[in-house]
Amino acid sequence: MMNKSWKSFLKDYLNFSRAERLGIAALCGFVLITLSVKWINLRRTKSEIYDTTAFTEEILLFRNSINTAATNDLTETSIHEQTYVELFYFDPNRATNTDWEKLGLNERQIQNIRNFLAAGGSFRRKEDLQRMYTISAPQYRQLEPYIRIGGNEQRTPQITSFSVAEEEEMETVAEISENETILQIELNLADSSLLTSLHGIGPVLASRTIRYRNLIGGFNDVAQLGEVFGIDAELVKRLSPQLSADSSLIRKISVNTASLNVLTNHPYINEQQARGIMNYRRLQNRINNIDELVRNNIIERETAERIRPYLSFE
Repeated sequence: MMNKSWKSFLKDYLNFSRAERLGIAALCGFVLITLSVKWINLRRTKSEIYDTTAFTEEILLFRNSINTAATNDLTETSIHEQTYVELFYFDPNRATNTDWEKLGLNERQIQNIRNFLAAGGSFRRKEDLQRMYTISAPQYRQLEPYIRIGGNEQRTPQITSFSVAEEEEMETVAEISENETILQIELNLADSSLLTSLHGIGPVLASRTIRYRNLIGGFNDVAQLGEVFGIDAELVKRLSPQLSADSSLIRKISVNTASLNVLTNHPYINEQQARGIMNYRRLQNRINNIDELVRNNIIERETAERIRPYLSFE
């Protein structure tokens, strides 16, 4: 009975009609065709060899063009690698920009010399030019025989040339020893370019120095340079022989007319002291001198001595 039921079951579910058998055959054929196509394409892809000859040639052409351009640039540079200098007798105190250019100085060097002269400096002897930080030792050796301080500059042109390496050496700032007599720079007149000619003062410190100078109204003493952030006492001591501070150039604050904001903006006066000055001025109508502020305990004696050069009581 059991065997009959299984036979009946298999007959019901595994017996296909003619149409079903055709459909199954068609499906199997389609699957076989699809697999065959994929297999053929895979074999073709693996066996295909790409020809990179043209691509390689393009790369070589590109590299050759770069090398050719570099060679041309090098050739052009070598043509101009010699800078010709005209040497003649000259007075550094009276030489013009054109004279300095003919003598081989660049724009930066000429500007530094101009700033030095504008700040009240002068060349009193040949060695003074050597002590300008902007003039290197090799450059000074070329110029030294032709320097005439206060004399007649008879032009006796001599054409010489410097290689690129020599020019780079001339751009190097020659250091000078501390015990040498050195040129004076007026702190209240010097611009950033002149300050950077000082050994140890770069563009950042030069900019800070000028900002601080504008803030306090000018330097009364060279020692105040140590109040600039980044400049320590050791650097001030080393630079002091080169520096001067003309107190007559200080921009003063008029105590009897200045606003609270002007007073508090000065580094030597705090807000409490500024308000004390304003209140005392309202009571007295006029402040005659700084000692009056000290006697009335508005500012301390020590502060008074620091701020004295910066106040006017007119």
